[in-house]
Amino acid sequence: MADYGIRALEIHSYYAWDFDWIEKCMDFMGQEGFNALVLHRNDFIDLIIYPGKYFGCSEDKEYRNIFERYADCFRTLYKYTPTRRSSPYQRRAFLKRVIERAKCKGFKIFIENKELYFPDIILEFFPNLVKEGKICANDPFWLEFLNTKYTEFFEEFPEVDGIITSLATGESRVSIKSNRCTCPLCQSTSKEEWFRKVIKAMYEPIHKANKMLIVRDFVFDPISQHEIAKVMEEQPSDVGICLKNTPHDYYPTFPENSRIGNVGNHPQFIEFDAMGQYFGWGICIADIMEDYRWRLESAKNKGACGFIVRTDWESLDGHTVFRTPNLINLYSIAELGHNLKTPARIIYDKFLSREGWYRKNITCHERNIALDYYSSIMSKTWDITRRTVFVDGCVFSDSSLMPISYDHAFWLSEEKNSLKDWDKTKQYVLSPKKENLKYAIEEKNKALSLAVELEEEARKGCCYLEENKVNDLIDRLRIQTEYVTLFKIATDAILLARYILETEEDHNGKFWDSVIDTFKKRMDDLQKEEKHLSEFWQRTNYHPHTIYTLLDPDRIACLWNNLYEKTKEVLCH
Repeated sequence: MADYGIRALEIHSYYAWDFDWIEKCMDFMGQEGFNALVLHRNDFIDLIIYPGKYFGCSEDKEYRNIFERYADCFRTLYKYTPTRRSSPYQRRAFLKRVIERAKCKGFKIFIENKELYFPDIILEFFPNLVKEGKICANDPFWLEFLNTKYTEFFEEFPEVDGIITSLATGESRVSIKSNRCTCPLCQSTSKEEWFRKVIKAMYEPIHKANKMLIVRDFVFDPISQHEIAKVMEEQPSDVGICLKNTPHDYYPTFPENSRIGNVGNHPQFIEFDAMGQYFGWGICIADIMEDYRWRLESAKNKGACGFIVRTDWESLDGHTVFRTPNLINLYSIAELGHNLKTPARIIYDKFLSREGWYRKNITCHERNIALDYYSSIMSKTWDITRRTVFVDGCVFSDSSLMPISYDHAFWLSEEKNSLKDWDKTKQYVLSPKKENLKYAIEEKNKALSLAVELEEEARKGCCYLEENKVNDLIDRLRIQTEYVTLFKIATDAILLARYILETEEDHNGKFWDSVIDTFKKRMDDLQKEEKHLSEFWQRTNYHPHTIYTLLDPDRIACLWNNLYEKTKEVLCH
């Protein structure tokens, strides 16, 4: 029996609407033992369901499908939403085909979103939803709307196994977490009460269709986590709970999500990222096999029955783990989901074999040499990446992108993605103190030295692996070194600037002088790096294109200008 009963692969970008891509993913799923597909787009259901009720369909009539609804409301649709008139029923065939292919392969299929979501025309039909220019999250209409939407969805797609939803992030179109309405109802309704009502409005039609509602605890801070946690535990026992493996988001340097194992009598599903939204996108390579291993084992011991692994990200269309060296992460989690004790060497061997790395007709001894080469390189990548985009475990990037200003950097690390909210021992690690500054600079120096060493190790090559595969890996490691170099220069400059501007330590002596000198050097380095990457853009043509998103010289120029303006008065004195 597999250690995890549900082993789900998630598509989060526009690839969720690409049938050919989904088929390729399902082929991979079948090959590697996944058994569930998650299509995650916040507006997925709203792009495939009208709902007919709001465009003239009779509440007393029983409709068998979207075409019968369309027959009763096409004039209204064309009058109010001409570009949306035909698209939902055309997408119907798309999803029906995806479902058909998934069921043929024995996969469950779930739709994931964030609620509340709705088509714009709803605000025109019901102008009372907007109060003093702000959408009211507590208007009773939304509960009716949710019930109608999911009723029509499951009447149309009874083959879908369930809905996974987030309510507490503020990333939906309407949520109590981002509610700016100040009407009396909003002022008197607690966040917990809003969660209860919304979950109930969704649960009723989903349960009636004999499908599963799974609620995520995707939240940004401990207060929000507490607000929704109590409500989630109150729900019927057939409501599933989805928990990111780390609190807030996919940060492998963060502790285990404390909610795992503390959800009452509910099925638990644990979420992971393979691509690396916060750990380099696979451009800065991150083989996190061993992180998966301990987290999966811990979650299983606390009652988790399934996992979901994300392959891409909604804000980075066109990029996917399947086009980066981080693909090893999908092989890892698939294998560990079956057997948590699987040795790393077996997983690496399977990857090399399935992905066509081994040369034909090599001996067992030669295969072991090839395996040693690859596993030695990949197993060292996370130590580089964690020292690159994190500072002593704290997030120091904008979803792996270099910060573009002083304030941006510390907003990201101390507010938006704060580690200290979840680990009190990290409360002061970014404060402008000598010991913190020295640690961070040494951490970045170590990241760069490790990146250079790993690139040199890869360049030795391996004659028992296909030459094009080895050459591509060497190229990827060279690009990784570029990325690590950029982050080292930028992070050094930002942290040195903070020490200069904010420290309460002695402004005299050798250390202060060394800080000033090093900062000036890093500002020069930023300008040199901007020129270098401008040339890199002109003389190279790597794929995927997202390499250039991460190595953008204009971001460096923006940061340099900001740091110069911040520090010029201090440095002049």
